[in-house]
Amino acid sequence: MRILILLMIIALTISSCKDKKEPVETSKSEKMDSVKIDFNADSMNIKKVGSSLYDWYFNNDFNDYEIVKDKKGRALLDSATYFKKLRNLGTISEQFITKEKERLSTCSKFLATKYFDDYNSADAYTFDDYCPDLYYMSWIKSQERPEKFVAKNIKQIDENNATVDIDLNDEPLSKVILAKENNSWKITDIRFINQHKTTITPKTLNGNWSNAMVTLHIGDDGLAFEYHGQCMYFYPTRKISATEFEMIWSREMDCKFDNGTGKTFGLKNVPAIGKPFAKFVLKDNVLQATYYYPEWVKKYTEKVQDNVFTGDYFKDEENL
Repeated sequence: MRILILLMIIALTISSCKDKKEPVETSKSEKMDSVKIDFNADSMNIKKVGSSLYDWYFNNDFNDYEIVKDKKGRALLDSATYFKKLRNLGTISEQFITKEKERLSTCSKFLATKYFDDYNSADAYTFDDYCPDLYYMSWIKSQERPEKFVAKNIKQIDENNATVDIDLNDEPLSKVILAKENNSWKITDIRFINQHKTTITPKTLNGNWSNAMVTLHIGDDGLAFEYHGQCMYFYPTRKISATEFEMIWSREMDCKFDNGTGKTFGLKNVPAIGKPFAKFVLKDNVLQATYYYPEWVKKYTEKVQDNVFTGDYFKDEENL
């Protein structure tokens, strides 16, 4: 009897094990398919955001920034209004705007050395060395107005990154780079495809360099600051390399007025005759100055004359 009961228990145990279902594991391919479905659900939003700058650009008659006259009559690249318009789109990241500031920086500084009326009456391509974007529509890299653009190849790379390709008149133009910020898609960059870059002839140190006030005449024998045709101040130089030199302080002049460079402004650390005053470096076709007496330069700029000792000077090809 006991043996019979034992056999019945064993049979019931085996039967229950057969009826128990094994857990089903989702395959990796099925998991990937579910992710792809989520990505595709967001593709229309990615396309809309990726097209937004070009939608605005076409609707804005292919204008981005404007050159206006400032209070002193100088040419001003109105980047503030431009960046405000970009931010108002709601689809442009601060990373993108930072890159735009860098792109426009040299042109903005250069135009600030020119009077607006001179800029306005200048022949075409007069300023293309420092402002090449002035002479074509920057976001389509063309001087001709296109008929249309098309957003295509919408790709979501992962949860936070995507790209959209832009075709112009059925030809590849650019790739729009997007990233998620606070759960919203934003444009972070635009990279042009197969576009010819404007070739700018590299500048050399010798020659004339200008800011808004003075012209620097640089030669093998030294440096001269020209305030106007009747006033020149001369300074020795020490060559460091083909693109660098130091300016040595001096008070040698051919001038009918005192330019105020002998003032101390109550400072102890002031320029001394025969000592280095500044280092000039030619970088990206801009002559950049680093002053060894920054407090004195600041006081001179505030109390005597601004735009003499500036950070940037630009090659003046017209007055060589």
